[in-house]
Amino acid sequence: MSAPRVLLVTFNRLAPADQGNARRILQLVGFYRKKGYEIDLVYHNEEGFDPALANALHLLFSRVVVVKSSAPKHIRQPEHICRIDDWYDPAIGQMCQHLHRLHGYQIVHVNYVWYAPIFQHFGPDVIKVLDTHDVFADRADKYKRAGMLPQWFSTSRAEEDAAIRLADAALAIQKEEAAEMVERGHQNILYFPYVELASRDFTSPEIGRRPLTLGYLGSGNDWNILSMRELVAQMRRRKERFPFPIIVAGGVSKHVRETPGIIKLGFVKELHTFYDAIDVAINPMVGGTGLKIKTVEPLRYGKPVITTPSGAQGLTHLWQQPILKDAEELLSYLVEHFNGPNSTGIKQLIAQAQATREALEAEYLAQVDRFSRWLKHRLN
Repeated sequence: MSAPRVLLVTFNRLAPADQGNARRILQLVGFYRKKGYEIDLVYHNEEGFDPALANALHLLFSRVVVVKSSAPKHIRQPEHICRIDDWYDPAIGQMCQHLHRLHGYQIVHVNYVWYAPIFQHFGPDVIKVLDTHDVFADRADKYKRAGMLPQWFSTSRAEEDAAIRLADAALAIQKEEAAEMVERGHQNILYFPYVELASRDFTSPEIGRRPLTLGYLGSGNDWNILSMRELVAQMRRRKERFPFPIIVAGGVSKHVRETPGIIKLGFVKELHTFYDAIDVAINPMVGGTGLKIKTVEPLRYGKPVITTPSGAQGLTHLWQQPILKDAEELLSYLVEHFNGPNSTGIKQLIAQAQATREALEAEYLAQVDRFSRWLKHRLN
């Protein structure tokens, strides 16, 4: 019997995978590849296409088809409400239907709720998987509560619920989001968290010989920019200079004000080079939606993480490291516990990080097994 064939649809530029949503998609690509499935990609070109991207994609997928986006992307103001039809491009569904006639897919996997109408081009013999990435119902309200103008996609519960019902399985990246969708009456929700298995051991830095080095890696999205601006503002308000250097990398770097003690790296080609340069990762998030991949990613590289309630969203049931209420409290905690030759604080933090990583990995592997068993049942 030949291996199942998967048709994966995304608008996200997967190489370089410098944003969390791209790494999430690659996580599922890795899952299917590990199971021996053959994967074709339909790339809905909204983030550019060039030879470098083409080469990277052809290493990942059996076939790559590029469809130029003609989605209207209409946003209804002043509520900032998007209808699924306003963001759906019929050309993408037609291409998927054409490819299915040629190759006969057993699974069609789409990312983001406004791509769910693609499922209507496939019959009941094809497994339809929707990776939600986020709850998008009333998402604009979260921006407004933070004093920000709503950005990107936000829809109503009715629109989102109708789209989720088109899928055989909708993947939730957060346990809380999975519970919310179930409470809304959905019976096709599977919790599939984002965790990358360990590639580095935890090691204790020699605090007495040099200052503790902190690090923040994030894309240039609105929430990351707002969070770093708040952190910098709190650093400047302190009576004494903050004693630890902070290395800032990723797209957010260009939005960070020049400040003593902050080192801006910009884009980092290899993640391990960034994490090898720091001792502790920080994520001073002030809000946002979805799982903060920048919170769990450092653990893979053997680095503890100190964050806020927003940064730990979706992780608190397993998190054993400090969660500080805001940037001001986070800075004060670091000074109180790590400014001096005594390394007891860092050793305790590393132990907490190790326990957190083990708990996250155990939960991830259990959910991967659950999804695997669900697919096997549907394929047989």
